[in-house]
Amino acid sequence: MRRRELAGILLFVAIIQFAFLANISQLLYDGYSLRDTLLSDLGVWEQPSALLFNTSLVIFGVLGIGVGVILWPDKKLNFIPLLFVLCGIGMLIMAAFPITIEWAHDVGAFLSFVLIAVAALACYWTFPGPFGKASFIIGIIGFFTEITYKLEIYFGLGAAGSERMIIYPLFIWMAAFAAVLFYSDENAPRDSLLDRFFAWAASYF
Repeated sequence: MRRRELAGILLFVAIIQFAFLANISQLLYDGYSLRDTLLSDLGVWEQPSALLFNTSLVIFGVLGIGVGVILWPDKKLNFIPLLFVLCGIGMLIMAAFPITIEWAHDVGAFLSFVLIAVAALACYWTFPGPFGKASFIIGIIGFFTEITYKLEIYFGLGAAGSERMIIYPLFIWMAAFAAVLFYSDENAPRDSLLDRFFAWAASYF
């Protein structure tokens, strides 16, 4: 099995298990509201949903780190594998420190979502074509929604709705990225703009 195929499978499993376990966790949370209850609230240990939700974060974290490690030798992906390793670490931090420990949880959220938005932006140069353009748009959306959420601009969706506007597009992008990894050829010529820049820079050393 090729490295990209294995990484694509692991990433897809990470997304599916999180979506499945997070939805079950919502059923366990007393008084759960799509508008008023943050996804992060599901991991507060006083809630019956905490064990299941935090387990899903740990699984995602471990698999995310695995994706990054598997892709690490793939130089055509530039620094995207590193971003997935950091995303996985961020998920583990969020599992260890629920939102009641806000500063630590925010560090985990930054690693998990801001850096994945950076990975989406990086695909614009790494994968020329429709996927690269779509990734760039989703990366911009990720940054925009993260900024407006921190500024408490919720567009009538409430804090919980705005949080989902950060998470859902990035998870959809990761699912698409998993499919691209599975079907793309790591032996194809390196012809992205970023690849050309690195080749030009390396020629001077």
